Amino acid sequence: NITGSMSVTGMDLEFTGKIASQYPDRFSLEMNSEIMGQKLVVQQVVKGDKMKSKVTLAGTVVSTGSAEEKEEMKMNMAMQEAEALLPLLDKKKFKLSSGGEEDVDGKKASVINVTAIALKRDFKIFIDKKSNLLVKTAHRGQGAGDGGAEVLVESYHTEFKKINDVQVATKLVVKHDDKKFMTVNVSDYEMLEKIDDKEFTVDD
Repeated sequence: NITGSMSVTGMDLEFTGKIASQYPDRFSLEMNSEIMGQKLVVQQVVKGDKMKSKVTLAGTVVSTGSAEEKEEMKMNMAMQEAEALLPLLDKKKFKLSSGGEEDVDGKKASVINVTAIALKRDFKIFIDKKSNLLVKTAHRGQGAGDGGAEVLVESYHTEFKKINDVQVATKLVVKHDDKKFMTVNVSDYEMLEKIDDKEFTVDD
């Protein structure tokens, strides 16, 4: 379960929701918020090659996702898989090179340049040199609420907690062109061997 806030077209919105993911090709997101007293629901589902992106306001579907949005969903899936780090060793999926060293929140981080081969798109992963934890990702992607213009998307992973002996970031801060776009707080986190496929229903 998640809670957080996001800034869209000048409005600051609070939201609740849930995320489920099963690598390499299953993902679902549901976010619930309100705009001027009207219920806003954002849904995204990836199941293999099938995808769904839907925004509902006051019970009416206002968006079913553009081709660009769905390409961004593919990119996000590739990045999430890469964030597990071990999949980066698959040379059929990812091409790697060193990006040197940069500061992330005042701490030194090693930078890995990554190309998602199937998508022909690049992104960066930042690994804290002291803790060896993934603390940031960055890529050029589609903005939200601004006509879908391309922006620099930077995601900062913080507030790590050990869950099932794995260090997990429980807070994510996303910036678009260095402006805060979204803050996500993870309140409930479960590691399951398998998730019911019903969680990834693409066809309504």
